[in-house]
Amino acid sequence: MANTKAGALLFASSLLISTVAIPSRLGASEKNFVYTNNNNYFAANTVSAYSVDTDGSVVEVNGSPFATGGEGVGPNGFIPAIRIAVCEKFLFASNDYSGSISGFAIDSLTGGLTAVPGSPFTIGVAGSEGIPLAITPDCDHLFAGDLNGNRIFGFHVSATGTLVPVAGSPFSVPDSPGVLKLNSTHKFLAVTFNDLQAVGMYNVRPDGVLTAVPGSPFSASFPSLGLGAPDIDCETHFLYLPETVEKIDVFNIAANGALTLTSKSPVLTPSDNVVAVLSPNGSFLFTSNQSSGVNSFHRGGLNSVADSPFNANLVASGGVSVNKAGTLLFVSDFDSLTTEFSVMSIGSKGLLTLSPSSPISTGQQGGMFSLAAYPSKTCDSSSAKN
Repeated sequence: MANTKAGALLFASSLLISTVAIPSRLGASEKNFVYTNNNNYFAANTVSAYSVDTDGSVVEVNGSPFATGGEGVGPNGFIPAIRIAVCEKFLFASNDYSGSISGFAIDSLTGGLTAVPGSPFTIGVAGSEGIPLAITPDCDHLFAGDLNGNRIFGFHVSATGTLVPVAGSPFSVPDSPGVLKLNSTHKFLAVTFNDLQAVGMYNVRPDGVLTAVPGSPFSASFPSLGLGAPDIDCETHFLYLPETVEKIDVFNIAANGALTLTSKSPVLTPSDNVVAVLSPNGSFLFTSNQSSGVNSFHRGGLNSVADSPFNANLVASGGVSVNKAGTLLFVSDFDSLTTEFSVMSIGSKGLLTLSPSSPISTGQQGGMFSLAAYPSKTCDSSSAKN
């Protein structure tokens, strides 16, 4: 299926599992893992799991790929929509074609996955162009968008990983929700609205109920086309919105969650920007470019890092994730014949170096829009404040 500047492509997934394992707590000697939602092409979906060494080499986890119990739609759907989410204990992956969300307990020592009780959880949006996900790092709440309808589902995540609908869910929104992004304190949920060319901001109550902040949604700079997946800095001062018209919008975030474009927006960039992620120390912003690689920017001013963009040896880069230590970047290819991803080392100056083993094929047939590093990056006192 041909790509569009808006980045519209369809995707779905499906897998099947039963029993639940008690997940291990993360310890001092954390291991790095990366998980892929393979979005198997109109077939039983799977999640592949890999342990990752410090040099970027990977070894597939025993038992991978893991069946989700749902079905994917391959390279069809909205590219930036994040369809996999991890927290301290659990992983959730959406299955677009079957309209469900699969939950797994993560073994932090081996990287193995075990289906949580009741998985997969049907939310009634079968054949969707994407079910974007966002989860609080403490595994308290999960939010899922319906790209076929103007609504967002909210769930409590139980101690065993079972999803329980939040009171009042699903919540109506003014447009199809493309990407969901929580801030570091889980107080706000940002939602991209591609048709409106705007970003909605929602207060997240402690019980998981969503309410729009005053003035929401907030328009992107004109002209806009193909809003990507944004990221929010640790201090909740700025929201970075990548776009597929070679620009990035930067918004100031007020104390009540309201957005205003900074005076420098839009920032023009050398290539398209699909999915954005900040480095854990807040110094750099990385974006996939819907081509062979990744753009790297100094966060202050969004000036390109020397030699950017960096080749990831992909056909069309999509999903991006960074490990907790900020040393490794993972990027998925949504337009390859088999689902592939690459691993890149992150240098101190924002330089990216491709692992010799990349790209890595999962051996599955789909269109890999999303992947997730585990442990995921967190916000702490070491985060840079720019």
